[in-house]
Amino acid sequence: MKKISLFVTALLMVSSAITSSAAGVVSAEDTNYYEMNVNVDMADGGKAISPYIYGINDHGLDGGAQANAVRQGGNRYTAYNWETNYSNAGSDWHNSSDDYLSISDVPGACATKLSEEAQENNIAYKLATLQMCGYVSADKSGEVSAEEAAPSERWNKVVAKKDGELSLTPDLTDGVVYMDEYVNYLVDKLGDSKTATGIQAYSLDNEPALWSNTHSLIHPGVLSRQELIDKSVELAKAVKDVDSNAEIFGPALYGYTAYDHLQDDDEWKANKGDYDWFISYYLDEMKKAEEESGKRLLDVLDIHYYTEAKGTCDTRMCEDPTHTECIDEMLQSYRTLCEEGYVENSWIGQWCQPNIPILKRMQESIANYYPGTKLALTEYSFGGGNHIAGGIAEIDALGTFAKNDVYFASLWADDAPYQYSGINMFTNFDGKGTAFGDTLIDSKTDDYVKSTSYAAVNGTDKGDVTLIVTNKNQTETEKATINLANADTQYKNAAVYVLTGESSKIVHMSSLDKIDDNTFTVDIPPLSAVQILVTDDESSYRPVEEPPTDITVSTGKVSGKLTGGEEGKYKVSFDQAMGDKVVIDMTIADGVAMASGGMGFNATYDGVDYWVSCPWETKASGEVICDLSKPTSAYNAATDKSTDDKELLANLAELIVKEKTADFQVWYVANSSWESIDPSNVTINDIYINVPLESKMYGDLNADGVADMTDMTMMSLKLLGDINFTENQLFYADVNGDGNFDLADLSHMKQYIMKEKVILGKQN
Repeated sequence: MKKISLFVTALLMVSSAITSSAAGVVSAEDTNYYEMNVNVDMADGGKAISPYIYGINDHGLDGGAQANAVRQGGNRYTAYNWETNYSNAGSDWHNSSDDYLSISDVPGACATKLSEEAQENNIAYKLATLQMCGYVSADKSGEVSAEEAAPSERWNKVVAKKDGELSLTPDLTDGVVYMDEYVNYLVDKLGDSKTATGIQAYSLDNEPALWSNTHSLIHPGVLSRQELIDKSVELAKAVKDVDSNAEIFGPALYGYTAYDHLQDDDEWKANKGDYDWFISYYLDEMKKAEEESGKRLLDVLDIHYYTEAKGTCDTRMCEDPTHTECIDEMLQSYRTLCEEGYVENSWIGQWCQPNIPILKRMQESIANYYPGTKLALTEYSFGGGNHIAGGIAEIDALGTFAKNDVYFASLWADDAPYQYSGINMFTNFDGKGTAFGDTLIDSKTDDYVKSTSYAAVNGTDKGDVTLIVTNKNQTETEKATINLANADTQYKNAAVYVLTGESSKIVHMSSLDKIDDNTFTVDIPPLSAVQILVTDDESSYRPVEEPPTDITVSTGKVSGKLTGGEEGKYKVSFDQAMGDKVVIDMTIADGVAMASGGMGFNATYDGVDYWVSCPWETKASGEVICDLSKPTSAYNAATDKSTDDKELLANLAELIVKEKTADFQVWYVANSSWESIDPSNVTINDIYINVPLESKMYGDLNADGVADMTDMTMMSLKLLGDINFTENQLFYADVNGDGNFDLADLSHMKQYIMKEKVILGKQN
């Protein structure tokens, strides 16, 4: 096998010489460019960066970002009942009480799922949300009317501390849920906050200043300062009594107005006293609570921040690539957090200058009123999830968090590949786990409006330097001259990774194998960002690797037959097994913000009949994939219960991919106000599966009509055991016509490609 591997490798090297092209950067000589000096002070002692600023909210875990922290929160969690996993959508969706967050009937399933997903994604720090608004869902029976507002049978009361023994089997009949019993349950099931599987921190509910709007059926009145403080202190004490090392996050304020006066401006003005804004009052009150109780009850000041900056089209976070001024505004919007005197184009820029820059003002309040408190942004976004500007804005946000001593940050974004790659520029820029250093050192550009930079090393070891440089010019290449000043070592080489508008994937763009006097130049394409890994070790040189040959097999569409359609309910049938993925080509009407649905299957496993559901969702017209290999729930009619057990779903998936028929449904269509509208606003143009086309000539293994190097690479990988062939492919891989597929066929194929006058297969 070793000899085969060596011979195959040699043949591939010959093949590479035929098709490889030189990799490099954009030449400033061939395009418009500007010059920029980037100075990194290697004598700077640096400051530690909290690894938890590279976080994400749990709904974005499957987006591809390598996060170091995860938060589970949002409006749904204010009325989440941990005993049953029921929750209420509040004003987000008709005050519906349901099992949207989890269909499991195992207590605390949302938190245990958070622990499982964190382990799967190698995330060490987990933040869960506790309830303190007053009531949680008592059922999953759908919309709650105004007449059923709490207190009523539709709600269970929330109590911070139970007067009696904590049970691992909560009482589902007493009409009460206890928060200390919840934390105790999680400690028993997962371990305490010091364990790898335990929950490290708890948030004191979510956006309390908005309760009277988002959850008016359980909190109709405007939240007072005193109620917030009293409930925060009571709940924090209850948590610390169970898990003394768990960190407490609060008050999870939704935005600037809440920071300033907790939404009620008149009450604040009448009673503010000597406090400059509500943040200072809150910190002072929590400090007093610590002095009274003898324990710290607030570890982390928790705020949310969504940029209000707008461009000329007056749309917040506009990412239309033709709106160049909107893109420019997005690229500069991070400055409201960190720059004295910066005025963004928004109501915050116009009216809120006394508290700008926001992060500096937060840290000042902490220093003045509750020293030692950490700072977190548990929800934030600068927009642009599907635009390179969003990736650059995310990079600047994270760099700003590092510079301003933020402890924890978790991006709130859904289907936002550029924002996820912005995180990966710090946590996994090479796709192999290499990360930005853990100690920030001073780095400056000549003009931070055009170009920002962030540099780091690991601890006191300055042998490796990671440097991120952005180019915010939309039309010109940045010719960046990097100077590693005041260094005690001579740096030898550098590897440059780039994020551009061409793809949300970070690409190894170029490598330098020699650096003179610790200075070198990198050409950064318009509207992009680079991560540069510089090292003083010659043996650490990273050459640009030729990307692996894309092995694609030509496919043909096999459409399914749709019948029905009333109220968005169809039957779909195919002439063959559907396989892993079904593609739905659909058109959604103007004004539709989102559509979702699913495919359903009857399947029997281990003698039990299940109804298996595979969801799909879209925000735009076009092709949408329904992944049958990843069903989300299975309903057992005999027990009238659904389950999301991963092992069971995996076994059921193996069955449903073999099915030829299914139910196809449009579940929910929402307008721009997120009101439900008729399913007829979704038109199904086609529903199909892709199937491999059969080869018609020897050597043509991907059925593209020609035998070439891609097919030869496929043969090599098959011989190495890295891929499998269909029966059809095995037949046509016998290019020398001797009845077998082996190394001789690979050699024969190589001669054919090199035009050495050989024929392929006995048919020739």
